[in-house]
Amino acid sequence: MFQRKILASLSEWYSREDRKPLVIRGARQTGKTTAVRMLGENIPGYMELNLEAPGERSVFTRDLSVEDLVSAIRLEKNVQTPLENSLLFLDEIQACPEAFNYVRFLYERLPQLPVVASGSLLEAYVAKEGMGFPVGRVEQTFVYPLTFSEYLGAFGRNEMRSLLTVIPFPNYALNSIYDEFVRYTITGGMPEPVQMLANGRTLDSIQPYYSSLMLAFQDDVPKYTSGAAMRRVITHCLDTASRFAGTRIKFDGFGNSSYRSREVGEAMRILQRAMLLDLVYPASEVRPPVGPNLRKRPKLFLLDSGLLAHSAGIQSDILGSRDLNESFKGVLAEQQIAQTLKTTGWKPAFWARENRGSSAEVDFLYQHGSILFPIEVKSGSTGRLRSLHSFMDRCPHGYAVRFYSGPVTVDSLVTMNGKPFKLLNLPHFLSEYLPMYLDWFRNAY
Repeated sequence: MFQRKILASLSEWYSREDRKPLVIRGARQTGKTTAVRMLGENIPGYMELNLEAPGERSVFTRDLSVEDLVSAIRLEKNVQTPLENSLLFLDEIQACPEAFNYVRFLYERLPQLPVVASGSLLEAYVAKEGMGFPVGRVEQTFVYPLTFSEYLGAFGRNEMRSLLTVIPFPNYALNSIYDEFVRYTITGGMPEPVQMLANGRTLDSIQPYYSSLMLAFQDDVPKYTSGAAMRRVITHCLDTASRFAGTRIKFDGFGNSSYRSREVGEAMRILQRAMLLDLVYPASEVRPPVGPNLRKRPKLFLLDSGLLAHSAGIQSDILGSRDLNESFKGVLAEQQIAQTLKTTGWKPAFWARENRGSSAEVDFLYQHGSILFPIEVKSGSTGRLRSLHSFMDRCPHGYAVRFYSGPVTVDSLVTMNGKPFKLLNLPHFLSEYLPMYLDWFRNAY
């Protein structure tokens, strides 16, 4: 398997003396289990339990002390190395509430034993069963679909990957890397299809994977709730979501249904906890802190651009595109930016000003340091960015960002009300490195 950034985080966590048990959160098939197994390859006392298997979880139901529990696991796995040179991995921990309860006591009684827990439906089970994370006794991290740099690494495109960190990005490489970025966007960042392509498969030949994964998401629906009526609403939202990706949605009657706002809202929040989609709410602030307005209509984004492209049936049509903003009404470009920004620690929000007779929206808000940067995902002339001008007239600084298909440039612009500001133009594929570019932008301009 190819290297993931999460491996560096896991290695850093494992090497710390003050580590706490680590809970890895993420959607199904994003590579959580594989990442922990790759960490465990270099740990002599690696112990893995898949708690969906009855034989693996039975040890947690025997009311053992923490010390006896660990001794029983070590005996079963034939591990004799010291605890500090071991690693206990509790995979699919949501299938065993008793194991979940043991995590806090493992930290209290055997802090020298590194413990990792993960589960593809963990968020849904925590909400459904009323389980709470042991606050102060665990650390948490997230695994998302592959970023563009990870995708390039999977194909051995290390020269391209290294160019992404050169600031400013060299224009001579723009076209070649943008072509790869388009392929990445329509493939998506789910590890398995990326691995298939890296092994020589064609995009057409891996279509069954996407269909199977969507069916697996549907099969998981009964695990989210015990109510048959809510299961129907969740299934409808899951089946319909791709048609509304990148747009502001209304819960009431979502997807031409008869479902009410309360039902759809609950279903969407369940799917968001399962990390299958994101609801990004509007905010009216022009300076931090941002407080998204949960009473307003949110934008809808999916887990992964490849799943969106597959669901929409547009993967082959977009291959070779020179501007994602012109493809599929710009939805794929905005989807890709949204899912990539999450990997940088972005707190999702977009800017909206809604007055009677007029409105303005900026695609994303991104707080970096003490500045709230407006971000547009647009192509074409900078003169068309009217909503961005409206934000800049109200904010206390003079910096804005646009993602498009062109080179790295900085424009000096003036709003319609006469306020000067600087616009940083970045090619879509640099969204992963936005924090680095914002530092450069402020220092250089």
